[in-house]
Amino acid sequence: MGKLNKPNVLRDVLIVGSPIILLGIIGSIIGVESILGGTVINIGYVMMMLFGAIILKRQSSSWSSLGLAFPNSWAKTLFLGVVAFVGALLLFIAVQIIFIAVISLFGMNPQEIDQSRFNPINNNTELYLLMLALAWTTIAFGEEMFFRAFLITRMLGNSSIKEWQAAVIAGILFGLIHFSEGAVGILSNASFGIFFGWIFVKTGRNLWIPIIAHGFLNTMRFTILYFGVQ
Repeated sequence: MGKLNKPNVLRDVLIVGSPIILLGIIGSIIGVESILGGTVINIGYVMMMLFGAIILKRQSSSWSSLGLAFPNSWAKTLFLGVVAFVGALLLFIAVQIIFIAVISLFGMNPQEIDQSRFNPINNNTELYLLMLALAWTTIAFGEEMFFRAFLITRMLGNSSIKEWQAAVIAGILFGLIHFSEGAVGILSNASFGIFFGWIFVKTGRNLWIPIIAHGFLNTMRFTILYFGVQ
């Protein structure tokens, strides 16, 4: 019985992360701009949370112990979440500017982040409101619970990996799953993914801070797309 309850990094990560990867691929094939494609992807997040809860329970743990426990001060957590959002936004923009500038120096034609899959949001109030709801539920919670809480704690608990290394690895993987946004999108998402990972470990694993920041980041992004601001 002791063996069953002992965490195994690779096994746990593959089991919990598989719904995000597999259903993410299926949803992308169907088309993330469609209701069906988006639904499939979000089911992946829900299944990830469920698989994670089952594995954690078998190991006498829970999502709360990984960072979802209620913080001592919601006011402080909200404030830090807003600060993290501003920091992530500035980092997101800076990485794009630097990358495009460097690419241009080599005479190549840099591409901006490919957001075409979200084009249907433009002037579509119903879809916009749905995406806002998802921004604060399956997207923010799902991605932070796996890429920050689960992945980082698994790396730190079962190896000699340092905190900053775990944050970097998790951030890079987070960037890679946004491959549909192109090279700039991968780098931009990886940058704030690393930033959120650093915040997670430096705030005593308070996952609510990156969740709040992530929610605001996606809210801003979907709002810009809705109004067609370039």
